Amino acid sequence: MTAVSDNLAAWLKLLDQFERALDAADETLEPQSFDEPPGPMPEEVRERAEDIFARQQLMINSVITSRAKVARELAALRRVATPSTDAPVYLDVEG
Repeated sequence: MTAVSDNLAAWLKLLDQFERALDAADETLEPQSFDEPPGPMPEEVRERAEDIFARQQLMINSVITSRAKVARELAALRRVATPSTDAPVYLDVEG
């Protein structure tokens, strides 16, 4: 293989790995390292890489939004007064 085709193959492998991670975002995945391609991004994969980057940004924004929502819910739960342990928990309305 030539250096150009090796570089293209490395970029394709990396983009495949990123896409698999995005597709499996709701699953538990083992963290994976990746090998940086040996050369600059070939023009023929630039559009695909930009699409993956856009998907990653959407995923990041979704996680940030979800995290903020959970933080608000936790804060609301912390504001709820806890009943004292010496007061009855149930009210007998029948007897």
